[in-house]
Amino acid sequence: MRHPLWPRRLRTGAAAFVAAVAAVAAVAAVAAVALAVVPAGPAAAADNGEWAVVPTPPANAGPTPRLYFFLESPAGRTLTDSVRVVNRTDTERTFTLYGADAYNTARDGGFALRRRDEKQSDIGVWTAVGAGTVAIPPKAQADIPFSITIPTNASPGDHVGGIVAMEAVPGGRSESNGVAVAVQRAVGARIYLRVAGPEVPGLNLADLDLTHPTPWLPTPVDGALEYTLVNTGNLHLAPTITVAASGVFGHRVRQRGATPQLDLVPGAEARMRAQFTGLWPVDVVTATVTAKADGGVLAVRTTRTVVVSWTGLAALAALVAAGVVAWRRRRRAQVARPRGVRPVRAHAEVG
Repeated sequence: MRHPLWPRRLRTGAAAFVAAVAAVAAVAAVAAVALAVVPAGPAAAADNGEWAVVPTPPANAGPTPRLYFFLESPAGRTLTDSVRVVNRTDTERTFTLYGADAYNTARDGGFALRRRDEKQSDIGVWTAVGAGTVAIPPKAQADIPFSITIPTNASPGDHVGGIVAMEAVPGGRSESNGVAVAVQRAVGARIYLRVAGPEVPGLNLADLDLTHPTPWLPTPVDGALEYTLVNTGNLHLAPTITVAASGVFGHRVRQRGATPQLDLVPGAEARMRAQFTGLWPVDVVTATVTAKADGGVLAVRTTRTVVVSWTGLAALAALVAAGVVAWRRRRRAQVARPRGVRPVRAHAEVG
């Protein structure tokens, strides 16, 4: 199954061999790498306003720019490409470049690239960048070659990572427990590498849990639905998530805020959260989560939760009790009245 936006950039045969040799030579002789420095272009893809990291446009670029690297290859091959680092500031900037694995954050499934000091096991290990450090003049950009050597035992499917440009000298500061901490900022261009072989997409939903406060006043309350979304296949997926909920008698429970747009790498597991409002103080809420992705991938899970307000329940019990008392009184009055005798209203006439 081919990603709908997946252009083929596979190099094979003699061309691949020549490209591989050139890549190894470029990596081994960093000092010999020539950096093409030209005026900076417009911002695109990964850009923090000060510098950007994007795929180098091809010689005959079309109207749609490459925002990410989409690569395909059998295992055991070496691919070469080039990344463009753009300095948008008025001063020279020095960057450290490296390959990194991608992952999804455990909370909310955000897409992220691993730091240089973190353990790499995939794209981060297979990637060699032609220049580990590069100084770029103000308002200029440099095209840096890199190669990805895919192991012969690489698993089929998608391997996701990126080329990261991290500022060599910390340029930001944050405060933690009253102590100023220097921060090295980084920007990365994503790499989606598909290794040839069986393609098995899959999604799973689990551990649905609708939580809510115990309301003391008989008024509508808010709730939160948490669920775990897992990419169980070997392809990266961008699922469309729908969360629907209703209460007793089918009354509508509204979701607050937008559902996040995810890009799940294979094996990713994220704990998601949806906010609800409009739960009744005494309610039975049914919530359903649906996740769909390209290729007919579908996962659906439903949970049901009882909402109880003790004061609301007491008020409901008092109302029911009052209704029962009124019904019994009316029943006793009907039983005490003789059958066939209709009540006559007495009136007096004054002559």
